Amino acid sequence: MRSQTMIERIVLFGASGDLTARLLMPAIAQLAEAELLPRGLEIVGSSNVEWSTDDFRRHIAGALDEHAPDVAPIARDAAIAMLSYRTADVTEPKDVRGVIGDDRGPTLVYLALPTGLLDAVLPALAACGLGDSDAVAIEKPFGTDLASARHLNEILHGQMPQPTVFRVDHFLSSELVRRVIAVRFLNRVFEPTWNAVHVERVDICWLEALTLEGRASYYDKAGALKDMIQNHLMEAMALVLMEPPARLDADSFRGARVEALRAVSTPSADRVRDQTVRARYEAGTIGSRQVPSYVDEPGVDPSRGTETYAAVTLEIDSARWAGVPFTLRSGKAMAADSAEIAVHFRALPGYLRERWPGIEQNVLRLGLMQPDLGLRVTLNAGDRKVEGRDLELQSSEERRAPYANLLLEMLRCDPTLFIRGDEAEEAWRIIDPVVAGWSGGEVPLQGYPAGGPPPEVAG
Repeated sequence: MRSQTMIERIVLFGASGDLTARLLMPAIAQLAEAELLPRGLEIVGSSNVEWSTDDFRRHIAGALDEHAPDVAPIARDAAIAMLSYRTADVTEPKDVRGVIGDDRGPTLVYLALPTGLLDAVLPALAACGLGDSDAVAIEKPFGTDLASARHLNEILHGQMPQPTVFRVDHFLSSELVRRVIAVRFLNRVFEPTWNAVHVERVDICWLEALTLEGRASYYDKAGALKDMIQNHLMEAMALVLMEPPARLDADSFRGARVEALRAVSTPSADRVRDQTVRARYEAGTIGSRQVPSYVDEPGVDPSRGTETYAAVTLEIDSARWAGVPFTLRSGKAMAADSAEIAVHFRALPGYLRERWPGIEQNVLRLGLMQPDLGLRVTLNAGDRKVEGRDLELQSSEERRAPYANLLLEMLRCDPTLFIRGDEAEEAWRIIDPVVAGWSGGEVPLQGYPAGGPPPEVAG
């Protein structure tokens, strides 16, 4: 059983990298401003860069000026004062043990590292004897396929069975989870209709006007399918699919998410051919901006055939959702940003549609980028006519950045908002056949102009 003691110390491996500067330390500064950090928290940064503590503090001070300008200077200074630094090779057990130390309080070891290093890093970390009051944070993607995810889980379970493991997906920040769960379970009007009797289909999308934006070193090897659908959109889908958890605790909540993903049918070869789309953007215009073709972006290897748009339609094998298709879509270089969960309710019986021409189906939309909620409803328009109108609401603005929420839960040693090992494996189980089909040329790579419409899901 994990300890309930709050974390007193953070060790950041990969402290010289972009994740630490752009997301983790701004989140720490935000928590410092809100006075939510444990008293006396220490943060030890480490990487293979030959820095002193003063060098590291200057580096982070510049990062906070750029990425946390809204945080009060006194809070930024407080976050910087928590920092120390040690140069180390994170694949060497002796170096890792030297950074983590033996005489210490409850420690969160955050691996802000490329996931390709985990095979070498986890055994070195296991030799440090982390206990049940400690924790380890690992960034997505967790593995590159089902076999590699299982392999990493075997290392964690076999060599590090005691510390809490946080598999991080910032999509599961408390704000998003609470938004979906509140709408589903705290409104009597929705949950009774949240099933195949009333729902025709569910679309979950993350479409953005952004293009590659200098991320070729990562994105060109991942593509839209692995970058967004395999993790972020899969977790959003699990929140829609899941049954109400028996209890409001981490084990029950995460167990319900895992069971939801287990109900997703493994795509057959025919379904991959008929119900998936892969495409990449070509030269075009987004607003007033001229955008080059993806293959002409700096750092792109055209021979990889990386997709910038992916769409997958999945079947669900459960009593609640049987026959309801779930379509997950993600893409870059769109005309505008659009990110939402859209629940399309079934049409009314034919005799009503005949009596009221123009009647529209109800659609519930939950925003993923913004805390928006919309509901398409039918209203009387006079003279025996009807019209469709949108009810639009917006919940309170997010109080903290996603990483601030997640770090706070880590410091409290609460894994509710994090991916369980079997959850990561289920996501790969669903996506692996799509990757195999695409790699084997079963689904052609289409093109779409930047700023133009992407191809539609086949079938």
